[in-house]
Amino acid sequence: MRLRRIGKIFAIWRCLTGWAASKGVLVRTGAVFLVAASVLALAPPTAAAQEASVQNRARPEYDPLGMRLGAFMLNASVDLGLASTDNVFAEETSPESDIIFSVAPNAILASGWSRHQLVLSAGSVTSSYEDNSSEDASSYYGRADGRVDIGSRTFISPTVGFAHIIEPRTDPDAPIVGDPVEYDRTDVGVSVEHNFNRVSVLGGVSFLDVDYDTAGQDFRDFTEDGVRGRVEVEFTPRLSGVFEVRHYERDYDLPVSADSDGEEYLAGLRLNLTDLLTGEVLLGQYERSYDDGVSTDGVAIDANLIWYVTRLTNVTFYGRRSGEDVTGTTASPYTEQNFGARVDHELLRNVLLTGAVSTGELDFEVLDRTDERLSASVGAEYLLNRRVAFTGGYSYDEIQSDGADRYRDYEVNVFRVGVRFQL
Repeated sequence: MRLRRIGKIFAIWRCLTGWAASKGVLVRTGAVFLVAASVLALAPPTAAAQEASVQNRARPEYDPLGMRLGAFMLNASVDLGLASTDNVFAEETSPESDIIFSVAPNAILASGWSRHQLVLSAGSVTSSYEDNSSEDASSYYGRADGRVDIGSRTFISPTVGFAHIIEPRTDPDAPIVGDPVEYDRTDVGVSVEHNFNRVSVLGGVSFLDVDYDTAGQDFRDFTEDGVRGRVEVEFTPRLSGVFEVRHYERDYDLPVSADSDGEEYLAGLRLNLTDLLTGEVLLGQYERSYDDGVSTDGVAIDANLIWYVTRLTNVTFYGRRSGEDVTGTTASPYTEQNFGARVDHELLRNVLLTGAVSTGELDFEVLDRTDERLSASVGAEYLLNRRVAFTGGYSYDEIQSDGADRYRDYEVNVFRVGVRFQL
């Protein structure tokens, strides 16, 4: 049995590394990861499984009780925040500082049925600026996620959501001057999953509609249809192979030449080392073609791993590389990549510390422009009791834009404090 497992893992390792043979360092990194994962997956399981991540771990003496409503459980909270920023408009020169007050109520209503599931969620964020009242805005959202259990191995998961979003000044599409850009985002989707003995198959379709409310931004309205297929093959209880294909079609209301078709082909491993490491790493290829004849392609990456360093500390690693397009201040497809890590540490049972850093790049296809991003943050949360928690933190964001069509460089420092009241 052990030899057959080794044979299967070696075969998938050869397949993946052979596909990426021309990708240089990516091949070596992927090969090392696959070999290490294979060794870990064949190791005997330990007696005790790691608890949930630090952020999600049960704390009976501090977790909010919520409210029972028949077969549903209601959890609600409201966050009151105060923030200080040194660059409200993310400007390159003459940055302007300000104080921001925020109120953010949220609620989740979840079913407790033995079969099937329904989760309803809603919330909003209202921000008020002390000196720049033109930046005052409110965003809100509502969402419904369900699961219909056709049997013990087949599930249908419908979802629908709506959100009114304020585009941050730090977004590469956002204009620097004028009122904040507001838009509505509506998404609908359904997926079907069936589990065989050691193979699970998932297929899904989705629809996305983005409608800009701010005057002069109508040219950015678009709809997107998506199709997704995924196959997961279990080699051992700790290691699975994943194969995934994604296809989407984006149609703009006005700039017809910006309409595009895109695909992503991904393959990789899913780890379930509950006492050490969980998550998945997928590598592959993305392709995107536009009606005006422009096309772009490259290596696609989709990875997310949680490393349980100790029972009190875990580290989350993530990476994403794909093709996108911009129709805001400029118009061009680009390759976007972002890699980062987050550390969560339980200093005391009711004191949680976090730290995060990420780096990314936007490499534009038509324009002579490359934006390099750097973000870092630290935070702390003090759970006073079941009903009250205090929060605080600091974040730093930087962009350096290079090339003949460069947009802007900026640095933003934000300090935050807040209090959360829970049901």
